[in-house]
Amino acid sequence: MNRKVVKKPPWMELPEGIWTNILHRLGAVEILETAEKVCSKWRRVCKNPSMWRVIDMWNLGDLSEMDYDLEVMCRHAVDRSQGEAVDINLQYFATAQLLEYIAERSGKLKRLSIACCYGMVCESLVEVVQKFPLLEELSLTHTTITIEGIEALGRSCPRLKLFELNNSLYMGSGDYFDNEDVRNEEALAIAKNLPTLHHLQLIGNSMTIKGVEAILDNCPHLVSLDLRLCKYVSLNEVLSNRISGRIKDLKHPHDSLAGLEFSFEACGELDEDQMSDDY
Repeated sequence: MNRKVVKKPPWMELPEGIWTNILHRLGAVEILETAEKVCSKWRRVCKNPSMWRVIDMWNLGDLSEMDYDLEVMCRHAVDRSQGEAVDINLQYFATAQLLEYIAERSGKLKRLSIACCYGMVCESLVEVVQKFPLLEELSLTHTTITIEGIEALGRSCPRLKLFELNNSLYMGSGDYFDNEDVRNEEALAIAKNLPTLHHLQLIGNSMTIKGVEAILDNCPHLVSLDLRLCKYVSLNEVLSNRISGRIKDLKHPHDSLAGLEFSFEACGELDEDQMSDDY
C-alpha cells in the first residue's frame, strides 16, 4: 500500500537563526498569543532567552476587552529572558508589583519605557530604579515619578543618558500652584541629580525659565531638549542664544506634536496669550 508523502512547505526548512530574526520583529503579545502556537519549530525559537532581550508589551489600551492578562504575560516574558532583558516597554497596565518583579529578575536592563500608567507606579519607582545600575534610558509618558524617584535615579543609574517625563499639563505636579518653586520642582531635581543626561524630553512640564536655566547649568552633556507644551517657558533672547550654542536639537513650547505616539490633547491648543512671559 502506497502512502502519500506529505512534503513540508519550503519555509519550514529555513534555519532557526532566520526564524529568530523574523520573529524578533513581533511584540511580546503577538509571540505569546500567536507565533509560538504555529508550529514546534517556532515554539522552540520563541522559548530561547535571546528572543526576550527586548520585551515590547505594546497594546491599544483596551484591557477590558482582552482575553488575556498582560501582567501575567509580561511576567512570563521576563521569566523566559532568564535575566538577559535589556529593553522593556510597558503600556497601560504596569503596577508596582510588576515593576518589583521585573527589577528582581532584570539586573541588566538598559532601557525602560512606561506609558499611560499615571500614578500606578509613582511610589514604587523609588525602589525599582535602584536595581537597574546599567539603565541608560528611562521614558515615562502620562506616568508620574516623585522627586525622590528622580533622586534615586541620580544615585543608582550613573549611565543614564536619556530621560523622558512627558505629561499633559493637568498631570503636572506643579501646575495647580501659582508658585514658581513648586512649578520647577521636577526640573530642579533633574538638574541636581541627573548631570550625565544627553537627551531630555519634558513635554507638558510646569517649569519656568528658572528650571530651564538650572538644567543648562547642571547638565553639561545635554545635546537635545524638548520643551513642547511647557506653557510657562518663554525663552528670551539671551537664553535662546545660550541654548542655540549648546543644544543641537531643541523643541520649543509651541512646536508641533506631530509624530508622537501618545496624545497630549488634554493640554488643549495653546494660543499666544496663554504662554507666560512672567519668568
